[in-house]
Amino acid sequence: MRIKMWMPAAVLMAAACGCGEEVEHLEPVALDRLPEGVLEAAGKSLPDVKFDRARKAKFNGQDAFEVIGKDKRGKTREVEVSTSGKVLDVE
Repeated sequence: MRIKMWMPAAVLMAAACGCGEEVEHLEPVALDRLPEGVLEAAGKSLPDVKFDRARKAKFNGQDAFEVIGKDKRGKTREVEVSTSGKVLDVE
């Protein structure tokens, strides 16, 4: 009986904590205002994606940009890129 009572709480805690990298979204940034190398790094990482927007973010405590676009099938793809142009994550 006790397990049944704790199971929903455990599921909620797991969902609240999340998993993997921590990304904190901040503010939108125009693509032409991205630091040099950020859009190029995203494009090399996902060459078939047309990027149309970006957001300033913190990725595991590090300043970064989330560059977002769609592939040929219309699926939204994201690349996390550091301010120096290093790819941190691809979704």
